[in-house]
Amino acid sequence: MQVTGFDDRLGTGYVLSTGTHADEEVPGSRTVQHDGRTVRATEGLAATLEDALAYRPTTRLGWGGPEVPLTLEDATLLAWLQNDVGGVVTVTGEPG
Repeated sequence: MQVTGFDDRLGTGYVLSTGTHADEEVPGSRTVQHDGRTVRATEGLAATLEDALAYRPTTRLGWGGPEVPLTLEDATLLAWLQNDVGGVVTVTGEPG
Protein backbone atom coordinates (compact mmCIF):
# COMPACT_ATOMS: atom_id res chain seq x y z
CA MET A 1 0.00 0.00 0.00
CA GLN A 2 1.16 3.53 -0.67
CA VAL A 3 -0.58 6.55 0.87
CA THR A 4 0.03 10.22 0.16
CA GLY A 5 -1.45 13.05 2.15
CA PHE A 6 -1.00 16.41 3.85
CA ASP A 7 -0.70 16.80 7.62
CA ASP A 8 -2.22 20.20 8.46
CA ARG A 9 -0.80 20.05 11.99
CA LEU A 10 2.79 19.84 10.73
CA GLY A 11 2.15 21.73 7.51
CA THR A 12 3.86 19.05 5.43
CA GLY A 13 2.99 16.45 2.87
CA TYR A 14 3.63 12.82 3.63
CA VAL A 15 4.05 9.45 1.99
CA LEU A 16 3.70 6.12 3.76
CA SER A 17 4.60 2.85 2.03
CA THR A 18 4.12 -0.74 3.12
CA GLY A 19 4.92 -4.11 1.62
CA THR A 20 7.30 -4.07 -1.34
CA HIS A 21 7.03 -0.27 -1.56
CA ALA A 22 8.67 -0.02 1.88
CA ASP A 23 11.83 -1.61 0.47
CA GLU A 24 12.40 1.20 -2.04
CA GLU A 25 14.90 3.84 -0.95
CA VAL A 26 13.21 7.25 -1.18
CA PRO A 27 15.06 10.49 -0.38
CA GLY A 28 13.64 12.18 2.73
CA SER A 29 12.12 8.99 4.11
CA ARG A 30 13.08 6.32 6.60
CA THR A 31 11.77 3.03 7.88
CA VAL A 32 9.76 2.40 11.02
CA GLN A 33 9.74 -1.11 12.50
CA HIS A 34 7.30 -2.55 15.01
CA ASP A 35 6.38 -6.15 15.89
CA GLY A 36 8.29 -7.59 12.94
CA ARG A 37 6.76 -5.28 10.32
CA THR A 38 8.46 -2.45 8.48
CA VAL A 39 6.98 0.60 6.77
CA ARG A 40 8.65 3.55 5.07
CA ALA A 41 7.47 7.09 5.73
CA THR A 42 8.60 10.63 5.16
CA GLU A 43 10.59 11.96 8.10
CA GLY A 44 7.81 13.93 9.84
CA LEU A 45 5.27 11.14 9.55
CA ALA A 46 7.82 8.54 10.69
CA ALA A 47 8.44 10.57 13.86
CA THR A 48 4.68 10.95 14.45
CA LEU A 49 4.14 7.21 13.96
CA GLU A 50 7.00 6.29 16.33
CA ASP A 51 5.58 8.67 18.94
CA ALA A 52 2.11 7.16 18.57
CA LEU A 53 3.47 3.61 18.86
CA ALA A 54 5.38 4.56 22.02
CA TYR A 55 2.85 6.78 23.82
CA ARG A 56 -0.62 6.32 22.30
CA PRO A 57 -0.63 2.97 20.52
CA THR A 58 -4.33 2.89 19.63
CA THR A 59 -6.56 4.09 16.82
CA ARG A 60 -10.17 3.78 15.72
CA LEU A 61 -10.96 1.78 12.60
CA GLY A 62 -13.91 4.12 11.96
CA TRP A 63 -15.28 7.38 13.31
CA GLY A 64 -17.55 5.78 15.90
CA GLY A 65 -15.74 2.51 16.47
CA PRO A 66 -13.86 1.32 19.52
CA GLU A 67 -10.13 1.86 19.85
CA VAL A 68 -7.90 -0.96 18.64
CA PRO A 69 -4.15 -1.48 19.05
CA LEU A 70 -2.06 0.52 16.57
CA THR A 71 -0.10 -1.89 14.39
CA LEU A 72 1.77 -1.59 11.11
CA GLU A 73 -0.83 -3.68 9.27
CA ASP A 74 -2.26 -1.91 6.22
CA ALA A 75 -5.88 -1.56 7.38
CA THR A 76 -4.89 -0.28 10.82
CA LEU A 77 -2.34 2.18 9.42
CA LEU A 78 -4.83 3.53 6.92
CA ALA A 79 -7.39 4.02 9.70
CA TRP A 80 -4.76 5.79 11.82
CA LEU A 81 -3.87 8.10 8.94
CA GLN A 82 -7.52 8.89 8.21
CA ASN A 83 -8.72 9.29 11.79
CA ASP A 84 -5.69 10.55 13.72
CA VAL A 85 -3.38 12.27 11.23
CA GLY A 86 -5.80 13.32 8.49
CA GLY A 87 -5.13 14.68 5.06
CA VAL A 88 -5.18 11.39 3.10
CA VAL A 89 -5.12 12.29 -0.60
CA THR A 90 -4.43 9.05 -2.46
CA VAL A 91 -4.26 5.36 -1.59
CA THR A 92 -2.74 2.82 -3.97
CA GLY A 93 -3.18 -0.84 -3.15
CA GLU A 94 -5.74 -0.11 -0.44
CA PRO A 95 -6.45 -3.03 1.90
CA GLY A 96 -9.76 -4.81 1.39
